[in-house]
Amino acid sequence: MGFQELFESFDKKKRKSHFKNLLAVAMADGKLDNIEFDYIMQLADKCYMTGDEVKRVIDFPEAISFHPPKTERERFDQMYDLVTVMLVDGRIDDREMQLCKVFAMKLGFKPAIVDKLVLDLIDNALKGVAKDVALAHVFSK
Repeated sequence: MGFQELFESFDKKKRKSHFKNLLAVAMADGKLDNIEFDYIMQLADKCYMTGDEVKRVIDFPEAISFHPPKTERERFDQMYDLVTVMLVDGRIDDREMQLCKVFAMKLGFKPAIVDKLVLDLIDNALKGVAKDVALAHVFSK
């Protein structure tokens, strides 16, 4: 944990942790495309991250600890974001897919459902299903 993280709220730590995970998925294939970076920046903006916070995460990712969300909804939202980052460049790289599954388990999803969860999220995202509808669809099964 970085020195600055000691004085941050849990919510801010959680947002920075999520942003770090998004970057990791985008870079899992060895490159960060502009479309991936632009999309991640849109997500950072929706999470109310400042430019300085984003820069700190990019420059010092090792200083950001993993902070899983506390609610099922937040866990799902983070998974949905991770999957859409994987899809935004139009290619699904095996390394990105594996990292999404690793993050799913770190977020608290049971290993027995992770493969199906990620595949269902991919299917919903590719079909343009809204996040709230995808949430209801995935968890109604």
